[in-house]
Amino acid sequence: MRTLYYQCPAGISGDMNLGAMVALGVDPARLESELQKISLDGWSIAFSNDVRGGITGIRCDVVLDESGEHSHEHAHTHTHEHKHGDHSHSHEHEHGDHGHSHSHDHGDGHSHSHGLGHHHRTFRDICEMIEASELDNAIKADAIAVFESLAKAEGAVHGMPPEAVHFHEVGAVDSIIDIVGAAICWELLGIDQVSCGTLELGGGTVQCAHGRMPVPAPATAKLVQDLPVSIGATNKEATTPTGAALLVGKSAQFGLRISGKQVANGVGIGQRQDPNLSNVVYASIIESDEATDTQDTVTELAANLDDMTSEAVAFLCDRLLDAGALDVWQSAATFKKGRAGFIVHALADSQSIDTIEEVFFAHSTTLGIRQQEWHRAKLQRETIEVETEWGPVRIKQAMRDGEVVRVKPEFEDCKRIAEEQGISLMHFQQLLASQLFEYVDEEEDDG
Repeated sequence: MRTLYYQCPAGISGDMNLGAMVALGVDPARLESELQKISLDGWSIAFSNDVRGGITGIRCDVVLDESGEHSHEHAHTHTHEHKHGDHSHSHEHEHGDHGHSHSHDHGDGHSHSHGLGHHHRTFRDICEMIEASELDNAIKADAIAVFESLAKAEGAVHGMPPEAVHFHEVGAVDSIIDIVGAAICWELLGIDQVSCGTLELGGGTVQCAHGRMPVPAPATAKLVQDLPVSIGATNKEATTPTGAALLVGKSAQFGLRISGKQVANGVGIGQRQDPNLSNVVYASIIESDEATDTQDTVTELAANLDDMTSEAVAFLCDRLLDAGALDVWQSAATFKKGRAGFIVHALADSQSIDTIEEVFFAHSTTLGIRQQEWHRAKLQRETIEVETEWGPVRIKQAMRDGEVVRVKPEFEDCKRIAEEQGISLMHFQQLLASQLFEYVDEEEDDG
């Protein structure tokens, strides 16, 4: 298990992240070669050593060619000055503004403006661009997941569905490079999961077309909801929407207990010289053999069903379990036109996803299946057989750090013995529960 762990006392932005990835060992030439697989012109990427507050690290600069798409002028232009931790130049704005001049200051050292035409991209446009590339499927999935998290946040801010959101800043070439580049780096580094400590958001306000708004920006505020954050270490924007989306889109776990050997560490440098803090992000890779027993990644598949009977849904759930689903459950729901129905969920490991999809399509009326990847922390589990006064009973036991913390008898064994003894299932379970740990201890001593 390789865990990428971020420490963000000065927040995180897209270019800071790429600098940290190169500091961890990503070959810049390999990264650029992979980025060339997406159909974007007029850009180059450069990495250099730099210092912030006495801390040395790697700075990333995405350089745009003035002859590229940023230089085109059209009748309806969107020009603004934008300075923040991601990049020190102006480009399309994330917050959904159209057809106006806009000054947005996040405190970097310099900026310049581009005349922006109709190069506002929708979430669908960006997905199609990524899917059409020759990047590995895992990279495509990570990049799209990051953009999807941004689309949901922007949609919530502006009261529109995610697919209708037009990306402005994030639709610009450099921000696509930041996000797709991050997905490439995660794959090149062989990352199994991402974890993060408390996320510094910054402070102060920013002036934009909507008036003066507080930091964090609205999209960032949506993205970091329910995450551990700190505010006010500086009076500038520390975590940008792109930076927050990288963590949320990659399903970073916050507050995760990690143990293992640190095999790499690196520092990414932000563009701004900040007198209040060292404008850097710290990243490390921790390898652990034990983590595979207690942490993994699973996929939740879900389908909306509003035209099946309860019996047919129960049959579907049985077939999903037979197909290898780790768990299956139903939730009642009301769909369009007031139709009552069910949402059927199935949890699957990577080897079972295709099989479980086939079961959904074969045994339900659904026309589509949603997928969501989850990082899961779990107790170590094993099943042992103990000899009781009623005969052998299989016992499931859960362990943490090698110690048994929970035991549970196998239902089918309890049912069998209750029928043999002519007593109620509940009465037998109560009898067994009073002696269960004794049986487990005896089994371990015999072992």
